[in-house]
Amino acid sequence: MINMIVHSFYDLMYLIAIVVLLPLVVYRMVSEPRFRAGLWQRFGFVPIRESSAPCLWIHGVSVGEILGANRFIEAFSRRYPEWDVALSTTTQTGHGVATERYPGKHVFYYPVDLSFAIRRVLRRIKPTAVILIELEIWPNFLLVTRRHGIPVGLINGRISERSFKGYRLWKRFLPQPWNRVVASCVQNEQYAQRLIDLGVPADRIHVTGTMKFDNVETEQDEAHRDLLAKDIGIRPGDVVLIGGSTHPPEEMILFKSYKKLKEQHPRLRLLVAPRHPERLSEVEMSLQDAGATVVRRTALEDGKNLGNESGDAPVILIDTIGELGKLYGLADVVFVGGSLIPHGGQNMMEPAGLGKAVVFGPHTFNFQDSVDVLVQENAVRVVSGVDELTLAVGDLLSNDNDREAMGRRARATIEQNKGASLRNLDIIGSRIISCYPPSQETSARIKDKERAE
Repeated sequence: MINMIVHSFYDLMYLIAIVVLLPLVVYRMVSEPRFRAGLWQRFGFVPIRESSAPCLWIHGVSVGEILGANRFIEAFSRRYPEWDVALSTTTQTGHGVATERYPGKHVFYYPVDLSFAIRRVLRRIKPTAVILIELEIWPNFLLVTRRHGIPVGLINGRISERSFKGYRLWKRFLPQPWNRVVASCVQNEQYAQRLIDLGVPADRIHVTGTMKFDNVETEQDEAHRDLLAKDIGIRPGDVVLIGGSTHPPEEMILFKSYKKLKEQHPRLRLLVAPRHPERLSEVEMSLQDAGATVVRRTALEDGKNLGNESGDAPVILIDTIGELGKLYGLADVVFVGGSLIPHGGQNMMEPAGLGKAVVFGPHTFNFQDSVDVLVQENAVRVVSGVDELTLAVGDLLSNDNDREAMGRRARATIEQNKGASLRNLDIIGSRIISCYPPSQETSARIKDKERAE
């Protein structure tokens, strides 16, 4: 009876919010197709899972969570081959990446937190257990899964100061969902303490680190790197500065630094990769207006179309998708964007894993845990504007030993922090999966093999 009252309360609150926001919702759906994506699935009409095998439903909001769980998903499938894996996301881009990255997995859109939609999804997916990535706590979802006897776990858990304050405020008025999570694997002690302060039993919380490190490559094929350098016209003796995943006005800030640095480093080359491809024309025009000669990556082949071979080589604008990680292997110094503005930063671990000297701005709250680890090991440099950026990059370019040492520290830091995915799997396996004991001998053999690797 109490559960029904709580369900009704939450459903009523959501429905009121939908009615109030309906004009805005309709406008966004009409004007932006991504808001229409998976509409029926969000109300529970997801594809039916036909298999009768046990199933782990893993949910990640968007691309970052889905890609970050790659090692966990692969290891789970090896350790528990009898289990199906179903993946849900909230965003259209997350759904697309999940479909492409995990062929053969059951991929669908996460339902809205209305009890009837959640029940419909449970009937269609028939999950044995559910794993939430990072922090995706919806009260109705946890109430319904508990009522159906479906255990829920959390991996790579994080709770920001803002979210913590919000949960703490609502704790006084609403039934708390936290005690319905069987095991919470969180990234650090601070997040663990916040969950304890919210009333989560300490014996359900496990500090396992962040899974973001597990998917970072730390080696690159030298032959492929040499071919790539030839293809885009990087010659022996050139020094390369890459601006990765930049946002406005970071391209112009980077170009200003580049022009100053060329005075001391005439063989300096600049590659710029805007975070959003739809900005390519805008960035190209801005750079040209500032006096740069710009060539797009797709216009290059075996170093052609680069003009003369003097120190006046053009700025290369990266207009390819999925190539930036490989291009980082050519860099002497990497600037990671989204960080000189209050965007929250982009993935700085990718170039750090390849042993590159990495520089970024102070606004890195989207990657704060990773940044804190790298800064603590003196493996990156943080700058606040064009002047500091110019000084930091110039110092690194002028001091080969310091630059290379910083890169080695960065790679070592990434390597030392790997392993969270398997630690999470061990805990989820012992607290949840072990309650469903198919082929434990097979699981044990695979687990031993993982440890040997």
